[in-house]
Amino acid sequence: MLLKSVEHIFWLGRYLERLDDTARLINATSHLLIDSHQDTQFGWPILLEVLGQDSKAILGTAAAAVEGEQGKLSVADTEKAVMAYLINAADSPVSILYTSSALKYNARTIRPLIPRDMWEELNALDLFLQQNCSMAVSRQQRYQLMSEVSRRCQMVVGVLDGTMLRSEAFDLFNIGRHVERADMTTRIMDVMVLQQLQPTQIKRPKFRWTSILNALGGVESYQHYVAHQAADVDAIDYLLTYADFPRSIAYCLNRAGASARGLPHSVSILQQVYQLQSLLQHQALSELSTEQLHSLIDHIQAGIISLHQAILAPCQASCQAPLAAQTQQKSA
Repeated sequence: MLLKSVEHIFWLGRYLERLDDTARLINATSHLLIDSHQDTQFGWPILLEVLGQDSKAILGTAAAAVEGEQGKLSVADTEKAVMAYLINAADSPVSILYTSSALKYNARTIRPLIPRDMWEELNALDLFLQQNCSMAVSRQQRYQLMSEVSRRCQMVVGVLDGTMLRSEAFDLFNIGRHVERADMTTRIMDVMVLQQLQPTQIKRPKFRWTSILNALGGVESYQHYVAHQAADVDAIDYLLTYADFPRSIAYCLNRAGASARGLPHSVSILQQVYQLQSLLQHQALSELSTEQLHSLIDHIQAGIISLHQAILAPCQASCQAPLAAQTQQKSA
């Protein structure tokens, strides 16, 4: 497989997973806010923080556009601005439409490597979003749209799983999906959960955190797991270490490691995977304070970045080689 295809296949997996996760996150937050007390401190801007965006700058721009530089957005206007930025904003690097366009671009670049059925599903997904994203004005319409986005993403994965040759391309695609899923799970935990607790050095209380489990599609599986345990289990511990749940960090690392073993540069990738796994295995997570848990999540996120870089290292080296050759020629 050509090195220039590696990056596109990897990002194809990441963007497909990001599309699904963003849709799930939007719907889960809608559920949470509808069910919360009107004085709750949790609000729409936190969605922007989960996705690594500057909520103050984004909402400040929206307020200036609506009411002038001194304007202040109402709750309804804030929701509208956040949803526009996450769903159909052309200049947003995390919007549903932007992610869909990036997904299709990467698929087009590696068209010979993916099955025709998958290509058709990706085209259908992109066309659906282009036609429907701007129409999601009410919460009910938005919920239905995001549910359909998630369903169509799963259809793409299902078609690929049933038709794609088990090759390096298939392995890279799956690594991309699980790296993105692990990244999103840690982001949701860090912002939606941990930042809602006061950082302390004492042992943290146990919570079930239905909102985060709902965002990750894990409410039923968590309840089934807890029902078979002698003691109550914190949802955070479950999402970090329960390797049988497909959206846990442990599961994602296991799948990324299994897919990496067939790649030519597997040693450096597996080294990063093992380092991440050791963070979860060598600590009694249930005994960690909120502050210690924050630190652990930060280390996991840093490790995911290192894993990403290890996967794409051959691509970066191949891009730098021509530049180095040109520099040597000029020097000569």
